Amino acid sequence: MGKMNILKEFKNGIDGLDIAAIMSSDKNRRSGDVYLEKINLTDEITKYGGVLERISEADYWNLTFDEMIAKEYSLRSNKKVRKGNKQLIDEEHEFMVENINRKVVGENSILICKCENMFLTMDWNGEELPASYVLEAQHCMRVSKAEKCYIALLLGGKKFVYKEILRDDKVISMIVQIEKDFWVNNILNRVPPKNN
Repeated sequence: MGKMNILKEFKNGIDGLDIAAIMSSDKNRRSGDVYLEKINLTDEITKYGGVLERISEADYWNLTFDEMIAKEYSLRSNKKVRKGNKQLIDEEHEFMVENINRKVVGENSILICKCENMFLTMDWNGEELPASYVLEAQHCMRVSKAEKCYIALLLGGKKFVYKEILRDDKVISMIVQIEKDFWVNNILNRVPPKNN
């Protein structure tokens, strides 16, 4: 699957990258940003017949680095991974979508690959993970039915870390309700969120 197709599919529903912004846990995006992305792309798909014409430079490199980060995770963890080459849609809620970076072979686990700024190193020094990553992981585990998620991260091209997150059905239930409310009340009804 091409990089442009992956990015287009992300925009057809709420994915793991969106939930932190919707819940005000993302430092770079807000719920209003998610709303505008979904509404604008919905209009563009209708107008242009489903073709996504552009991919940002940042998105291109993030998708390109996934391969290298997955290989490094395999080397360091001694676990094999394979690509998750299709968009997953939640069985119960079709607006919940995800393109899983990798599945861990022999486990009911997934791998999320990230490339981040070196300034985030402090967020990754202890045992606690930033809320945005935990929310993304729980969303991904819901959609993929995984029991565990590993996040492999390259910080500023200089430091590699990986962490494990276990499935938490209580957090997932909260995420499902928040995403459902956002999808129905904001996206489908075309009402901007109040805390945008």
